[in-house]
Amino acid sequence: MSGASCSSIQSHYVQVEQTLAQGNPAAADAIIQKNKDGYGNKSRVLYAMDRGMLLHLSGQYQQSTEFLQDAERMIEDLYSRRIGSEVAALLINDNVLSYEGERFEQVLIHVIMALNYAYLGLFDDALVEARKIDHKLNVLSDRADNAHAYAQDAFARYLAGVLFESRGELNDAFVAYRLAYEAFQVYRKEYGTPVPALLGQDLLRLSVGLGLDEEFEEYQGHFPGTTWRSLNETQELGELVLISFHGRAPRKTDIHIDIPFSGDALTAVLATRDIQNERHGRAAKSILFGLTGHVFSVALPKFVPQASQVSYTEISLIGNGRTETARTVLMEDVTSIAIQDLDDRLVRETARAVARAALKYALAKAAEHGVTQATENEDLGRLVGFITSLAGSVTEQVDTRSWRTLPDQIHLARIRIPPGHYQVRLRHVGPNGGVLDENTLAPIELVAGDLKILSHRTLL
Repeated sequence: MSGASCSSIQSHYVQVEQTLAQGNPAAADAIIQKNKDGYGNKSRVLYAMDRGMLLHLSGQYQQSTEFLQDAERMIEDLYSRRIGSEVAALLINDNVLSYEGERFEQVLIHVIMALNYAYLGLFDDALVEARKIDHKLNVLSDRADNAHAYAQDAFARYLAGVLFESRGELNDAFVAYRLAYEAFQVYRKEYGTPVPALLGQDLLRLSVGLGLDEEFEEYQGHFPGTTWRSLNETQELGELVLISFHGRAPRKTDIHIDIPFSGDALTAVLATRDIQNERHGRAAKSILFGLTGHVFSVALPKFVPQASQVSYTEISLIGNGRTETARTVLMEDVTSIAIQDLDDRLVRETARAVARAALKYALAKAAEHGVTQATENEDLGRLVGFITSLAGSVTEQVDTRSWRTLPDQIHLARIRIPPGHYQVRLRHVGPNGGVLDENTLAPIELVAGDLKILSHRTLL
């Protein structure tokens, strides 16, 4: 994937986000289709993920699943034949690698597919995705580079628990909820995401229902004062789970570190310190790199937050002479996970970038020496060295690809209510309690003992 095509992808995301803000995910998907060629062969996984997310938001769940399945297959294939491409990436830049998705993005592929199946009423298929999530997280844990690396996903674990419980697989549901609780301990420490109180209700309900007295006492201690409905009570009610996607995913950009290979080069770099304009500054430094032959620019990726204004979404079910209201709780801070996961890899990313810079520097010096030896023309040798080292600086481009159609945060609410037909109203509430936006969704019918899941997206 070239730098130009990478830029093309970034530009069309502006149009996609504008269309999503207007509440038209189908039009946003059409923009992605129109710009398919801009992705190129190296970003086919990213194209499939973008299509999968936007088709999901458009209610085209089967088509969404097909694209996400393609992304899953391509990621598995890329992992098995990565080595040759990494050699090329070391010589040029990471944009020559096929995009495989960030680790959390790979898990969210299965989360969206599980939701697609649930919306279509294919709960057995949704449970297959839940088990794939468990396997994927176990694999990530085995491959983790350090103790803080992303290897748990609390939202994915929790969703698996909801799906298992809806099918009466209570032991599996309890295990999933317990794993979600353990993952939220990590989330609280790493990302500042609190453990949601509704998880306490689930753990208490199932530990009692399964006769797990020791576990019940444990979770009573973790969630003091929490009230819950018994399994028998829940079977008499219909249940609605709202998945609320808030805001925009973080945008990946680049930062540059200048690596001097000599005292003369360091002096040249310091001479540019007063250049304020970044674009002109980088151009000036690139020329100096070529003139000295001793400085290279190392590019590293960085996620830039695009924080949502929404603190929570309030959902109201209105019908049968009653109104039931609940607030969503934060389940997945996508931005915080993205930033922390990239930071955890920073040492490795930096080492790769520095190794690439050192290799380019060595090639430049070798070219300079070779021409001089062949022609006995020192000036010509220096010119070749200049061109080679300048080209090395120009090709040092960071890979800024990411799944931009994801949200900033994922929230969830659960409502259990007597069977019947209900109007569904949403209110997105800001940090000061003010209502930022209101929506009325299509009416729904809830049946005793059955689960219905709805998704909603706001770019606020």
